[in-house]
Amino acid sequence: MFTARLSATLAFLLPTLVCNGAFSEEVRSPLHLQAAADYNTLLNQMDLRSLREASMNAWRHGVNPKSYWTDAMESLLNSGNTTRLRPLANQAFLRLLKEVHLGSVNPQSAGRDIKFIQKDFLTPKQLQVVILTAAEDPSRLLDLISPQNAPYLAVKSALEKVYPSCLSGQWQPITPINTTLRLFSQHPVIREIKQRLALLGYKFKLLDDRFDGDLLNAVTDIQWNMRINPDGAISPNGKVWAFLTVSCMDRVRQLQVDMEKMRWFPQYFENRYIFVNLAMSYFILMDQSTQWPRIMSFRTVNGRPSRKSPTMRDEIVKVIINPYWVVPPTIFYEDKVNDLANLNSEQIREYFNSHHYEAWSKDFRRRMDPTEIDWKGIAAGRVEPDVNIRQLPHLGNALGVLKFDLTNSFAIYLHDTNQRELFDTPSRQLSSGCIRLEKPLDLAEFLLEDTPWDRKLIAAMMARPGEIVTKSTEIAVPSYKKTIVYTAYLTSMMSSDGVVRFVTDLYGQNKNIEGSLRGLFKGE
Repeated sequence: MFTARLSATLAFLLPTLVCNGAFSEEVRSPLHLQAAADYNTLLNQMDLRSLREASMNAWRHGVNPKSYWTDAMESLLNSGNTTRLRPLANQAFLRLLKEVHLGSVNPQSAGRDIKFIQKDFLTPKQLQVVILTAAEDPSRLLDLISPQNAPYLAVKSALEKVYPSCLSGQWQPITPINTTLRLFSQHPVIREIKQRLALLGYKFKLLDDRFDGDLLNAVTDIQWNMRINPDGAISPNGKVWAFLTVSCMDRVRQLQVDMEKMRWFPQYFENRYIFVNLAMSYFILMDQSTQWPRIMSFRTVNGRPSRKSPTMRDEIVKVIINPYWVVPPTIFYEDKVNDLANLNSEQIREYFNSHHYEAWSKDFRRRMDPTEIDWKGIAAGRVEPDVNIRQLPHLGNALGVLKFDLTNSFAIYLHDTNQRELFDTPSRQLSSGCIRLEKPLDLAEFLLEDTPWDRKLIAAMMARPGEIVTKSTEIAVPSYKKTIVYTAYLTSMMSSDGVVRFVTDLYGQNKNIEGSLRGLFKGE
């Protein structure tokens, strides 16, 4: 209840305005000088030992406490030299607040697939209200100002589970194996493997040296997350063994990076939203706008590493039944043109007819004969194409029979697919950027609830096998069902079953971010 009230109370305090750069220590104008003085005055109200305590517990927010409370500051505190310590402590804690709230990495420098811009920090007046709400308690202030969206909290929970096992020494290197372990194997190292996986939340009835059903379930789950077809075995040079040999602090840094990503997002998500984890290829819809919260979840297929799905915030504005598919520029140049350049006229016509393609001018005012287009010249770069390839609506359409339009300018949307078998595979980063949904009809029904378009009518309008539809049906999502879409590439988080899961970073985002992240933990 408190969190809900706080969300409403502080909504106006946590703006997401564009800025050229977040906090900078550099003072550039009298206005900056005044703001710095105002921030300093606010922090002067806080006890130094309380600032120290909050800073030392900042690991829970995915930052290294040593970056905000140094050994030199500890010496000044112990010697009682508060005159020298106070300005250092204020400056460091203000930086901690800003980096937990905004992140220390500018999203615009983290990769072209990240479509966020860095937020502004609170003004001194806004911060003053939050300080009063926190009763001038630095630890509570840090909690209030940190992200409260569900994905951030899921990664934070994972960090709170993993990091203490690094400090306590529970996470120890596993003795190397030279034989494959599988169901019914008995080996001393199996006890070590079970103990490691138990730290991640996997459940075991016995932490013994036998490869039992519990370990088989855990290994199968890990293999699925590692995007390999599960065989339930642990091989000396296999991917499961590689998973087990990652150090505790490397996992902590992976969690730190994922928490940093979620700082670019709004602190609070709306009451109704969709979150797609691009790294785990998973969709979740959360609707808390009614008395009884509703959750919808299923698998996705999203962008391959060479054609990444973007990290972004958007909104579904339209449901389209039996959509046309206009081949996007990347696929047009990298796939279709190269295919067509090697075909003769008869083969080109057959290619278009068999796929139910049409050729149109770029403005869609003129239908074109595909056999009269110089595909070889386009492929060689000698001819500037004035052509779009469009696929007619039918069951085999690349978008399937349902499309969910978003508002972005880079042609990314959610849709059905004509390759439904892909949802049964562990490796689902296969698309050209758009996000394919395992259960699009469920989503369409939800978005059009309380309109004439119920599930039965939507299904009745969808193309049947062998049917070519001549016109799409477009339905605006009603304002009372406004649904925000968030997408992010999170390679780690704690799931609802209490298990901390990690996946490989095929997009290469983590390395880019880790190199610029302040407050990163060091060492093994």
